[in-house]
Amino acid sequence: MVKFDMGAAWDDTLQLLKSHSALVGTIAGVFLFLPALAFAWFGPVPIEPPAGANFEQFVTTMRESFRQMVPGQLVVALSTMIGSVAILRLWLSRTGISVGEALTFGLMLFPTMIATQILSGIAIFIGFILLIIPCLYLIGRLALVSPAIADRGIYNPFEAIRTSWELTRNNGWAVFFFLFLVSIVIVIAALIIGGIVSVIFGTEPGIGRIMGGLVEAAFGAVGSLVSIAVSAAAYRQLALRTSSDVFQ
Repeated sequence: MVKFDMGAAWDDTLQLLKSHSALVGTIAGVFLFLPALAFAWFGPVPIEPPAGANFEQFVTTMRESFRQMVPGQLVVALSTMIGSVAILRLWLSRTGISVGEALTFGLMLFPTMIATQILSGIAIFIGFILLIIPCLYLIGRLALVSPAIADRGIYNPFEAIRTSWELTRNNGWAVFFFLFLVSIVIVIAALIIGGIVSVIFGTEPGIGRIMGGLVEAAFGAVGSLVSIAVSAAAYRQLALRTSSDVFQ
């Protein structure tokens, strides 16, 4: 059984981010960055509760703001999903592959990705209800679903989940903490940069929203790209079973 090595996985993450940079950058720009930028610039502005609002007014305001945000956020999420599979395909392919082939593959596997995200989300939510700890463990065990789909062309969502579960056996917590540590760094960096931009340009409509949206979309794309690379690196390490499995 392969023992997960965080240090080696991080080194591989950096290597992946450097590989196919032009092709990956093209896909990330179109599917990760531009949809998020369009939503930040042209999407609805979050509704602020009125001054002195009571709890009921606060909840009503948040519900209405959420209702307005959902359609745009859903489009961004679906676009990111297609881009993520295409990028994973580029990174995990053992032979040369073009952007067009990667995107075609992503579109073909799109229904499978949606199904696995829904099933994984349900499982993780149930784990959250069961006092959070099972939720965290499930995040680690299901972290390799997308890389497995991209590498092996798995169309059955249950088979994709089973594959991730098998690959992360005895490594669930290690994979979770690896993802968690990287996510913490990304969030802290985003908060710092976002705070600096808000202080310099403000948050009001106009230049404040333009610059804030630009930074938010850029950091979101970079964060998503790093997260994709992290999952791919973990998969590449844990998927190595025989010499024929070696990724080039």
